[in-house]
Amino acid sequence: MACQRLFIGLFLVLTITLESILGAPVISQISKDVVASVGDTVEFNCTVEEVGQLSVSWAKRPSESDTNSVVLSMRNFLSLPDQRYNVTVTEGPKAGTATYTFRIQKIEVSDMGPYECQVLVSATEKLTKKLSLQIKTPPVIAENTLKSTLVTEGQNLELTCHANGFPKPTISWTREHNAVMPAGGHSLAEPTLRIRSVHRMDRGGYYCIAENGEGQPDKRLIRVEVEFRPQIAVKTPKIAQMVSHTAELECSVQGYPAPTVVWHRNGVPLQSSPYKEVANTASSSGTTTSVLRIDSVGEDDFGDYYCNATNKLGHADARLHLFPSVIPVPSNW
Repeated sequence: MACQRLFIGLFLVLTITLESILGAPVISQISKDVVASVGDTVEFNCTVEEVGQLSVSWAKRPSESDTNSVVLSMRNFLSLPDQRYNVTVTEGPKAGTATYTFRIQKIEVSDMGPYECQVLVSATEKLTKKLSLQIKTPPVIAENTLKSTLVTEGQNLELTCHANGFPKPTISWTREHNAVMPAGGHSLAEPTLRIRSVHRMDRGGYYCIAENGEGQPDKRLIRVEVEFRPQIAVKTPKIAQMVSHTAELECSVQGYPAPTVVWHRNGVPLQSSPYKEVANTASSSGTTTSVLRIDSVGEDDFGDYYCNATNKLGHADARLHLFPSVIPVPSNW
């Protein structure tokens, strides 16, 4: 027992003496953070003083928040069989100093992240210094970005667009067909498009554009639909026609969702018959043109007619008056 204690004591004295002579290991220099493009070759340098016979490694962590790491090299040997990797050790001019160089050829996006130079001091202790490899990547708009949205007229609207890439992409907005933006101008350099008190004229397509100088900008078209109650426009509220001739009464209806259009007379909906026909035609602009055609007008056909449009937000009416004339009026049909 006495011999064992003597041996331990001598070992401790020898360890302290060696540390005093050799000094504790120090990572005196490590490469700065690196920014590169896919396909480039990058090189990391780590200089260690008083390294002695200690093991120096390069390791990669999955992310900044992850404490676990994958060892890529130990001394001048690779730990992973990747042909893109290379490690070299260069003795320094100062005794006990060496620089450990780790090189990656034809870098890929998956190579991005934090790298550590590690000096294994004991089974439970190691010195570390890290650097970050950032890889330039073209912008890509996030998949969870909206493709369409629905808002009721008068409400406020916010459209937010996110994009990935390095450097961090900038976001701007333009309108389809280069139309004027709701707040004026033809573009907005903001990640969020805000429209206060949305108007029906604000409906349409808006482009979210992400760019960072790498590759081509990425675009996403977002459709904005605006719900609004029906509105009716009448070009000719008073229509003249002779008896036995054809009369046409026309109204133009706007609304979203598309309104149902019905003609009334004396409070009763008009039904199609051999002498009265209603034709509704929708245009690409969202306007429905409704025409009531009366063949061979009789005396009892003169009077007031109502064009009625209804959707879930409300309804609208327009009055048209058919009266007799002394000469026939040509029909558009």
